[in-house]
Amino acid sequence: MQEKTRRLHVVAEYTGLKINVEKTNSMRINGKKKDVIWLNDKEIEEVDTFLFLDATMDKTGGTEADIGRRLGLARTTFVSLAKNNRKKMTKSLIRSIENALGARILKIHWPEKITNQQLYERTRSIPLPSTIKRKRWRWIGHILRREENSHVRTALTWAPEEKRQRRRPKNTWRRSVEREREEMGLDSWKEGQVVASDRRKWRSLLNGLMRPPEQGEDKEFNK
Repeated sequence: MQEKTRRLHVVAEYTGLKINVEKTNSMRINGKKKDVIWLNDKEIEEVDTFLFLDATMDKTGGTEADIGRRLGLARTTFVSLAKNNRKKMTKSLIRSIENALGARILKIHWPEKITNQQLYERTRSIPLPSTIKRKRWRWIGHILRREENSHVRTALTWAPEEKRQRRRPKNTWRRSVEREREEMGLDSWKEGQVVASDRRKWRSLLNGLMRPPEQGEDKEFNK
């Protein structure tokens, strides 16, 4: 290995290149000899792993170390994102998949362009978040029409007396539902119970949830 390194150094100098010993490392795979490699009277450091073209190389010659490093980087980046950013990223991913499937159904390919509004109109579909929200409140309507002593009815408005443990998410399913209830114009669960008792009014309220994309969401989609 020493002779090969020397010959590489000679050829590199002949072509006008120079090997930086400080940035050069050596690694042996299944090597029996442990001789030190020298270059310009300086010892080349021997390592067990090193990074080459953004890929981790190790003595085993496998990909486990590289995959582990990449998963660790992705996990660290995801955790470092703010909670709101993770939520927006998830919604954006769902919207992208939904638009891609709609464009495939309509056989729209690059460089053709179509807006989200046109995509929903031509496929006669509703945004997935709105569909999920409508199904959730349709189920809540069934709960509000149950008897007062029903367990599921009690669980809808019941709040535990103990404080939530540390590191638990601040936003809960109940809090998000109560926020949606206020956005629907229902100030309390009592008012929601009155509206839910009239199936025609409740159905009309749910139909209002099946909205088209908001003005800021209607963007061109490239496929």
